[in-house]
Amino acid sequence: MIRYHQLLYFAEIVDRGSFSAAAKSLYVSQSALSQSVAALEEELGAELIRRSKNGVRLTYIGHHVYEDAKSLIGAFRDCETGWHDLLAERATLSGQVQIQCTPGAEEYLSETIVPELSTAYPGVELLIRPTAEMRQGIQSFEKSGCALGMGACLGEAWEATRAQAEAAGLVCEFFGSEQPQVLLSARNPLAREAALSREQLGQLELVSYSIMPAPRFLSLFRGMAARVPNKQSVVRLVANSDAAAVFAPSSIRRERSELRSRVRMLPLDFEDEAISPVVHYLIHAPESALRRPEQRTLELVRHYPYTG
Repeated sequence: MIRYHQLLYFAEIVDRGSFSAAAKSLYVSQSALSQSVAALEEELGAELIRRSKNGVRLTYIGHHVYEDAKSLIGAFRDCETGWHDLLAERATLSGQVQIQCTPGAEEYLSETIVPELSTAYPGVELLIRPTAEMRQGIQSFEKSGCALGMGACLGEAWEATRAQAEAAGLVCEFFGSEQPQVLLSARNPLAREAALSREQLGQLELVSYSIMPAPRFLSLFRGMAARVPNKQSVVRLVANSDAAAVFAPSSIRRERSELRSRVRMLPLDFEDEAISPVVHYLIHAPESALRRPEQRTLELVRHYPYTG
């Protein structure tokens, strides 16, 4: 295996013009340099350098190895400088960063982003502000005073949401999507299926909340069982009946956790334009307008995909 110090020694010999000059520059013995070059030549199976009265001369193969070695050494030194800069910033960066998010994203931020942020930048504190209003467009984010946001919308509304953000001078980034699934009571015989077919979905009555489902969506079910005030009521009603509900899995993670073995979520084995995927997005001001802690937090969030 070729090692970094072998390339460094080899390049220094060529740059200095002799083994003796390179040995003085590197503070190593000439014999150590000779052994290093010999090991490099043995690894490559070719002679790289020849001694002469006037110093050293590269072979044809040695010339190519030298050029590549210089590029690698330069790249490594650039990385080393960047690493030192990053660690220096880690020691000094501090402040609070507020992020508004959908309730479903709160767990992702708490369990994934907060620990990673505290490791990378101990002086930066992430304040999470969950709100259901982040499913209703960007107006809530504009009013929140938060630097960053994680929102969600139906796939069919994604382009309009992004255009609305751009019109407000904000940046809206796609951050993943998830397909809605059907929530059933664990006692329902269909809960034993791996996925539901169109015919099986048509055997179920739908429970919904807040607004009446679109006719095309409702037509996939046998009918409407009930409309209740909030999603918590939907989940409880499904758990105690033969009715069904449709949710993005991330949107009811907490409610499902509370009921544990009493409910199941099943994917559909068919596609229908009436059942739109849920798009998750990041929203923020242009990066040039963000404070350094906010920029670093945004970079870190981007690094860890959100899958709902």
